[in-house]
Amino acid sequence: MEDVKYPIELEVITPLCVGAGNDNEWTRGIDYVQKDGKVYVLDIQKAVANGVNIDRLSNLFLKSDEQGICSLLGGRLNEIAKYIFNAPQITINPIKTFLRTQLFDKPIVAGSSLKGSIRSALFNYLRTNEETNDEVFGRMKDGTDFMRFIRIADIEMPSTELVNSKIFNLRKEGSTWYGGWKHGGTDRNDNSHTDLNYMPTGFNTLYECVVPGKKGYGSISLAGKAFAVLAENTSAEISYPEKKEGLLAGDISHLFMIINDVTREYLRKERDFFQKYPAERSDELERNIDFLLSLIPTDGSYCILKMSAGVGFHAITGDWQYDDYDDTDIWKDKRNFGKKRYKSRKTVEYDRHLQLMGFVKLRRLSDEEACHQQQRLLQEHHDIAERILAPLRAIEAAKQREAKEEQLRMQAKAEEERKQKECQTLIRQAENYYNDGLWERGIAILNEAASLCPDAQEHIQWKEKCLIAKSAEEFRQSEQNAALQKFNQPLSEIIKGKTSAGNLVGTTVKWLKGEGNSFGETEYKALLAEAQQLPPKEKKKLNSKRSEIVKAIGEELTEKLFSELVH
Repeated sequence: MEDVKYPIELEVITPLCVGAGNDNEWTRGIDYVQKDGKVYVLDIQKAVANGVNIDRLSNLFLKSDEQGICSLLGGRLNEIAKYIFNAPQITINPIKTFLRTQLFDKPIVAGSSLKGSIRSALFNYLRTNEETNDEVFGRMKDGTDFMRFIRIADIEMPSTELVNSKIFNLRKEGSTWYGGWKHGGTDRNDNSHTDLNYMPTGFNTLYECVVPGKKGYGSISLAGKAFAVLAENTSAEISYPEKKEGLLAGDISHLFMIINDVTREYLRKERDFFQKYPAERSDELERNIDFLLSLIPTDGSYCILKMSAGVGFHAITGDWQYDDYDDTDIWKDKRNFGKKRYKSRKTVEYDRHLQLMGFVKLRRLSDEEACHQQQRLLQEHHDIAERILAPLRAIEAAKQREAKEEQLRMQAKAEEERKQKECQTLIRQAENYYNDGLWERGIAILNEAASLCPDAQEHIQWKEKCLIAKSAEEFRQSEQNAALQKFNQPLSEIIKGKTSAGNLVGTTVKWLKGEGNSFGETEYKALLAEAQQLPPKEKKKLNSKRSEIVKAIGEELTEKLFSELVH
């Protein structure tokens, strides 16, 4: 005996809801709104991202003000909705939601749900007497629980829709029981009214379902080898060891045949029940049962199994208590006293026909099919992960860009501060050069400062001061050079035509200061000739210049000059 893992396909035959629990139901005016034939399940994070006033929205949630919510959200419903469904009917009851995976938000048939339905069928197959579950299956505490050896993986389903459900009930008139549909009374809290007529609303509930034709893929493992090891080594008693060993040792078709036998008998008794207690449109349920019966194969090539929401008392307990569903006795407890036992049936309307809930087809896949589905699932998970990760990657990329930009800003700021500091140092150096009269150096330093801080004003001002000082010095030098050039001529040329004593003496003194100039006979004659040409008044003024003339040409020549001027 070996442990064998069988890849399987689960195909939904009638609307299936694997419930996510009461805590996850969608309440109208809080979790969802209904508008223009659509159900919009709201996403608070999307509302925040779309700029919705969350305080106002929260206040509307507290009052379950659906109209106010729709008015506040306006045309943004599509963007803010997490899910959008077609609304099959209106109901005041919460919507029963389908179980979903946390990572990929995909509807999922939990392996535990499927296992529970299979357990019910096996309970019917294994037991022979009035026994408890522990007596039939064994106990977890001593390791003999048989269902440990049947391992079922979760199965992802592609999509869901909303389906309207109604309860088929029995009603009593006198001593006779009749079929009917459960509706609410005139008071919305009165849910006890049942009559013959079918109405889609009134004590109806919307279920999020995987609808007929949708398929998912998983696996069922039969751990025959592990069970054999347990049987050989445990001191605890194992009930029905031959049946259990045969079930695990055989092909999965053996398990399918057991399930089909239970489902076939269950459907037969259900059909008899609706035939005995007809009501408006109950014939649709009979036709649905006949269709389901027609699907059950004579071999174990696949199986038809009822599971999850709407499974009902008979199916959930393995359907061993009653040979028919009419002879089920009357309740004796206070709450249900006088009512017929197990008289209610959960029905749904899909594709304009009433159906029983939760029938699925389990089929073993070929190796080729299993490989294909595994690749498809991996690709689908990859695509979903990419869609989930894309905005996260965009956020991370934006953060990295922002960090890089901030780093560049800090570097630019540090560089600017360095330039400012260096610029100030250069300006102070230029200031010193200015004060020392080294304007060329100052201008060169200030040009360097300008390359560092083009928009600074201080270096511009200092450069203007240096340029002005340089220009003034250049002008002074040019004037001096011009004067020096002038005094390079013979004395006779530069004193020629002087008409004042001061000008004549002053020019002569300046000429003598020129490089290479000396006073000789030629110069004396030139000075005497010009002095003789002075006006009488100016000749008299020469006497006041005598000391200057002495310093310039000497005492002897001075005496000679004045002597010749007298004669």
